[in-house]
Amino acid sequence: MKSTKLAFALSTVLAAGAANADIIGANAEAGFFDGDDGSATYASLDIQHPIPLIPNARVDVWEFESDPSGEEISHLDFTGYYGVGILWASIEGGLTFRQLDMTRGADEESESVPMLFLAASLGIPGTGITLAAESKSISSFDDVTITDQAFKIQYQPLPIVGVELGYRSIEQETKPFGETDYDGYFIGVTIDI
Repeated sequence: MKSTKLAFALSTVLAAGAANADIIGANAEAGFFDGDDGSATYASLDIQHPIPLIPNARVDVWEFESDPSGEEISHLDFTGYYGVGILWASIEGGLTFRQLDMTRGADEESESVPMLFLAASLGIPGTGITLAAESKSISSFDDVTITDQAFKIQYQPLPIVGVELGYRSIEQETKPFGETDYDGYFIGVTIDI
């Protein structure tokens, strides 16, 4: 429910910023994830600007609930990144700060970790289709290890609104909760200004 409300808020922000689209670009995503061990909702807001020395900004929200155990896992990611685009391809790199909250029965855990962010995308000219991949990872920071990878296909038949379909895999290990892995497919809506 939190992610659904955030998705509506992101849509409102993007609509309000349409007048500045010539100097500031923005896109939002919101959707649902379904895996063998549970399901999740997600939403993100990504803002690009033309100032070279200041990184672009992105916020991601992820709310997962495990079916077998009732375990709840939430991510709140703040990412600063730089990107390079050549024709229909782009590569992005930066740093993500993740607030990770986990609940399993009466046990709770909260971690704040920095992660390396890498992403790449390739648009297929004349089709409205974009292929994209991204990775966020950290190895053994304060007893936390995370590898978070996603691959997706986006299709934008309209000037602003599109859809996406993809696969996401998350492997994480924390000292109190041990290893927690989950993967599955997601589908969502995109708004690009």
